[in-house]
Amino acid sequence: MPENSRYVAIRLTNAKGMSNYQQQVHCSANEIDIDFWRAPEGVTIPDDELSFLLIPDAVEAMAVFALSQRVHQYQQEQSSGGTSITRALMATMGGMLPGILLHDHLVNGQSQGISPIEFGTIGISLYKGPNERYDNPQVQQDISIPIFDETVLIIDDLGDRGSTMEFLIQHVAEKGAKKILTLALYMKPMALRTCPADFFFGEVQQDTWIITPREYVETMVKRVPVWKSRGANVAECRRRLVDIIGYPQALTDYYLKKVFAAS
Repeated sequence: MPENSRYVAIRLTNAKGMSNYQQQVHCSANEIDIDFWRAPEGVTIPDDELSFLLIPDAVEAMAVFALSQRVHQYQQEQSSGGTSITRALMATMGGMLPGILLHDHLVNGQSQGISPIEFGTIGISLYKGPNERYDNPQVQQDISIPIFDETVLIIDDLGDRGSTMEFLIQHVAEKGAKKILTLALYMKPMALRTCPADFFFGEVQQDTWIITPREYVETMVKRVPVWKSRGANVAECRRRLVDIIGYPQALTDYYLKKVFAAS
């Protein structure tokens, strides 16, 4: 092994032989390295063209807190200009979990004298599952609150290619919003070029499938059949989920056999 490669291998593991990723997925909330999660790299799986990045609950909560501080700063700066955020739309399903966490910070944690933010939802989907896209965006549920002549913050969990956010911006603009801002936990390179979010926490590579706490089971349902079709048995699927990606053992053991059998 070349000397520089050996150095990298040593640097990326801890004393127990765990990679930084494995350590961060399993560490306590007090041990989370926020800088690691701003540009994390997913892990590779045998016979799978995607890499996978599991986001623990505590990491998502910390990322949302970091984003909320940036929104608070924006609200302070715009408080006298008439363009502070007055509406927030959570894009279902991706924007629901970060949106609910943001609600606590942006509604209950808002400074005095700042315009209150009313939260609502909009249902749209581009994806059937990992790497499986609809031909066109699907509006599943229209905007749930009045937004005409309001400054609107659109909340989602991920900017992948930028298509979803572009569609949402256009749709919200057609409904009469005065100004539109966007927020996402993570952005990929294509989305950053196409439609960068005004507020985002981190960046990941284009081939990374992010597994947020709301879609642990969904990703199993979508990906285990692919692994099975390529020769993996139940034990190998469990190894990939638990040992490589970092899935909780109890959740994996509860769902894996039924997911494997149904595929």
